[in-house]
Amino acid sequence: MINIPFIVALGRINEIEWGITPQEWLNNHWYVRWNDFVLAEPSSTFFVFSLAIVILLLSIRFLSSANHQKSRIWFGLSMLAWSLSTFSAGVSYQILSYELKCAGRSVCLWTTPWEIAYLFLYVVSVKLLVIAISYCCGSDRYRKILMGYALIMGILYSVILMAGIWIPNQFLISFELMVLFLVPSYLLMFVLNLGNYRKTRRLIDIRLIRSWIGMLLITIAYFVFYLSGVSSLLWQKGIWFNANDVLHLLLIAWALYIRFKVEHLVADSE
Repeated sequence: MINIPFIVALGRINEIEWGITPQEWLNNHWYVRWNDFVLAEPSSTFFVFSLAIVILLLSIRFLSSANHQKSRIWFGLSMLAWSLSTFSAGVSYQILSYELKCAGRSVCLWTTPWEIAYLFLYVVSVKLLVIAISYCCGSDRYRKILMGYALIMGILYSVILMAGIWIPNQFLISFELMVLFLVPSYLLMFVLNLGNYRKTRRLIDIRLIRSWIGMLLITIAYFVFYLSGVSSLLWQKGIWFNANDVLHLLLIAWALYIRFKVEHLVADSE
């Protein structure tokens, strides 16, 4: 079984089983065989790695043109953490899902250290984004509040994640809990930009407001598609397209919006 040298591998996540056999997994997923390897979900793998590359290029764009602007540095670091988290997700949820969770087992595992890395890095990414927005859009007082919030919530989530690893507890290391945990961050950024726009009508504020609304709509679209059962109906017809694909394609559009509508406007507030 493939694994990575990661400290959380010492936890008890291998005790959480998926409840399906390797054969059941194969019956319900698109895959291709390469020698003795099962490479899972080729199209989904393409989408998720494309997202990771787009975000990485966005990170490079911010960092290479930072010019000592703290908002651009933190924005670039946020995108870098997001890109790394997406690569980690693509390895475990997509291309090596079978090899990591099912190969050589009687019952497939529910998660892997790669997915724990994804959860942690994505939360780090959003907390760094909060700091970036505090520098480009916040006053000194509001900046200190946002930075303190980002630090405290980042530590709190790390504790929750470690607890979920060692208990182990499926909900504490779930995508759903991570989404719930991040909602206040996007809400704080939305409130900050909305307040600014009502006062100053700055272009960056209205475009960031649209980006936060867009992120909300993307999250809703993911859960609606996930709960609708459409992906199962499509797979019965031989078409592999699931909620993760919806999420990743929409996030590519979101990242491109940041690149072409927001990136050039990001600068430290006076």
